[in-house]
Amino acid sequence: MGTRSATTRRGARAALASVALAGGLLAAAPPASACACGGLVDTPAYDTAVSSESAVLQWDGTTETLLLELETLSQAPEVGLILPTPAPAEVALADPAVFRELDTITAPRPVVADHRWWPELGFGSPADGAGATSGVDVLDEVRLGPLDVTTLAATDGAALDAWLTERGFQLTPSIRGAVAPYVAEGWTFVAARLAPEAAATFDGTLQPLRVTFPSDALVYPMRMSAAAQDTQRTRTYVLADGRVDRADATADLAAPQVRFAGRVDPATVASDELAALLGAGGYVTAHEQTFTEPSEEIVSDFAFVPAASDVAYSPTYTVVADKRIGPFFAGPVLAFGGVLALSVLVVWAARRRHAPARVAAPRPVRA
Repeated sequence: MGTRSATTRRGARAALASVALAGGLLAAAPPASACACGGLVDTPAYDTAVSSESAVLQWDGTTETLLLELETLSQAPEVGLILPTPAPAEVALADPAVFRELDTITAPRPVVADHRWWPELGFGSPADGAGATSGVDVLDEVRLGPLDVTTLAATDGAALDAWLTERGFQLTPSIRGAVAPYVAEGWTFVAARLAPEAAATFDGTLQPLRVTFPSDALVYPMRMSAAAQDTQRTRTYVLADGRVDRADATADLAAPQVRFAGRVDPATVASDELAALLGAGGYVTAHEQTFTEPSEEIVSDFAFVPAASDVAYSPTYTVVADKRIGPFFAGPVLAFGGVLALSVLVVWAARRRHAPARVAAPRPVRA
């Protein structure tokens, strides 16, 4: 397993926990909360909360590329993750700008439905260890910024649990149960944790991860998320030749919301990594889904298939635009102008009405 470039190796900066993952975020401590990725844990002395999860997916028929970003707020000194993949993966750091640009591109567009000629009156403002454990095979290890990342295979769930425990990962019973089906199906795992020497200076922000692995279908690992106890929110961006639909048991229970569908020109984006991804598949389909009862609503990984048509979809929302003349609302300006003009007219008419009548001068008499 190696990085894509020197740039992707340099990235990881720190500021509140922003860790890219989808399988399970773990630390050497009991659980404090759960996240859309599966399990988020810290010690009882620390507070942890998940703010968002996003993934970018692309599949060329044999290999899947998965960019993952999970943003959390945490004071925990150690964090880590375990991500299941159908086959051994290569892991590198990804460009955070990929997610920022896709978020902007797929955001709803404002449409002017009316105009505001007058200011709103009122008070206030309106609301706005290689092979050490039997049953576990370490396939590769790499250092990415402050993270030690290991790709491994496991044929036995107990052996995997023991391997992770020896290295500071403690799986809760719910996460252990969510991992078991992946072990039974022969999936491999990416396990990453903050390097001990980086813990003293790390304050939480990491670049998202780019995970590449062989796959016979486009899939997003989600079954571990059934272990979550709080509301989970996910957003996926699929970059392909055409529009895609979700086709999995979880989507059958509740259809995801389409955030955006349409072609994006690689020349219009600033991120080189996003431009390269769009060059290989320029049609972007973004889905969003919220799970209020994850244990009941998440019953499968996410799967994607070509849609019946490539009809584009770009959501809009209505706004009321201000009509202004210079820095002022047009209504008061025009009203004041009208009153001023009327006043001038009235004064002019009054003066004309009260002006003395003109007396014609007598014409001289010719001799």
